[in-house]
Amino acid sequence: MRRLLPVALLLPLAVSACLPQSEPAASTEEDVAAVLAVRAAEVASITTGDTVIAHVADDIVLMPPNSPAVVGKTAARAWSRELSQQATIQAIDYTSADVVIAGDWAIERYAGSVTMVPTGGEPMSETLKGIHIYRRQADGSWKLAQDVWNSDQPLPEMP
Repeated sequence: MRRLLPVALLLPLAVSACLPQSEPAASTEEDVAAVLAVRAAEVASITTGDTVIAHVADDIVLMPPNSPAVVGKTAARAWSRELSQQATIQAIDYTSADVVIAGDWAIERYAGSVTMVPTGGEPMSETLKGIHIYRRQADGSWKLAQDVWNSDQPLPEMP
């Protein structure tokens, strides 16, 4: 019995070593293009006031400046509706982007500008930068999973 115990303990390890191991999907130019297409869908969604936000993952986390995190697609839809009531976003222009693919994750560091018209106000532009994190879905498509951004504008002077 004592001789069988080490064999019984090692058998599961030996079997698992023989099973095929899943490898992360290779990074391709197609992946980068797919990620940039998701970003284009984000821009279209924001500039048209579309609050369906089909381009985001169900567990999306938005981290807008000067606000608490927005967690989950339902909360992101509500946040998008509120934004569209406060301002019309006329344009989002990305001036630079660096996308890195790491298996089923993609990280994009970007800079750009947004032009908006606050409800009852005058048009204004703001320079911004941020990080998008995308996750490959089970069907192979990409969705936005995390979005963090802030402004390049200095804080107002304190009294």
